[in-house]
Amino acid sequence: MSAVLGLIQEMLVLLVIALIGFVMRRKSILPKETNFVLTQVILYITLPCLIIYSMDVTFSMSLLVDISWLLGLSIFALLMASLIGYWMRKKANLDTEREGVYEAAIIFGNQGFMGYAIAFLLFGEIGVLYTAFFMIFFLFYVWTYIIYVVARVGQKVTWKQLVLNPGVLATSIGFIVMVLPFHWPPLFSSVLIDIGTMTLPLSMILIGSLLAAINFKEFKQLMKNKYIWYATGAKLLLIPLMLAPFLWLPVSTTVIGVALLVTATPSAPTVPMFAQKYGGDVTFSSVIVATTTILCVLTIPVLYAFILLIR
Repeated sequence: MSAVLGLIQEMLVLLVIALIGFVMRRKSILPKETNFVLTQVILYITLPCLIIYSMDVTFSMSLLVDISWLLGLSIFALLMASLIGYWMRKKANLDTEREGVYEAAIIFGNQGFMGYAIAFLLFGEIGVLYTAFFMIFFLFYVWTYIIYVVARVGQKVTWKQLVLNPGVLATSIGFIVMVLPFHWPPLFSSVLIDIGTMTLPLSMILIGSLLAAINFKEFKQLMKNKYIWYATGAKLLLIPLMLAPFLWLPVSTTVIGVALLVTATPSAPTVPMFAQKYGGDVTFSSVIVATTTILCVLTIPVLYAFILLIR
């Protein structure tokens, strides 16, 4: 029980940090270029440092088993999310510009920012390591299928976008160091962790800044739309609970905890960005992101309590 209460407290701290970003952007303390700058800083500097630092561990057969489970759980979670998202879109009565973003918001979570933050809060550096492996297929998927879902046109994705993005590169470097009899020098390791720990607060400030772009009147009106709540329920509870049967299998608690809770992260802020680029309904997708982000403060601790109850 104390662990769950501790997580709720930490989630509230994250929400307060996001609120700071929201207020600073609304008051124009942060300029309109903030979202782009913070995204670049996190994706290209702080998050890669955190991943590389966390993967500086001794490779072992038990770790290989855990990695194998993570890769399998990742494929399963993406498959379930895709099937559920596709089915819900087919059943929905939505305008064309909302169909794609509705499906994308159900499938794609904020794993790159909030997923790492939650894993680090609950499981420490090993949580970041496991999240990095759990994210490998997601990184490829988010640069391909999300564009197809939102745009529904033949958008081309280059191999550089798939292979040379920061997440894949950082994970590859970290994996090479992990399997070799080599560790980073103490000075370099200190630099990595000092920069890497900035990921959590900067990510939440970015989320708050992104949500500040939503018009309050439109937000209030869209909150009455049932599909906002269908997407929220699917993203925060239905899809993560697809992984629940694995709790009874011989999988380590950390592995299934990372997989389930990272899957339970709110809808990705990248969905409105892709909607803006490819002609989807930006406001509709932004409201789903806002709703899931706020409510995950409750749903993630509930899911964590569920894991502890079974385990």
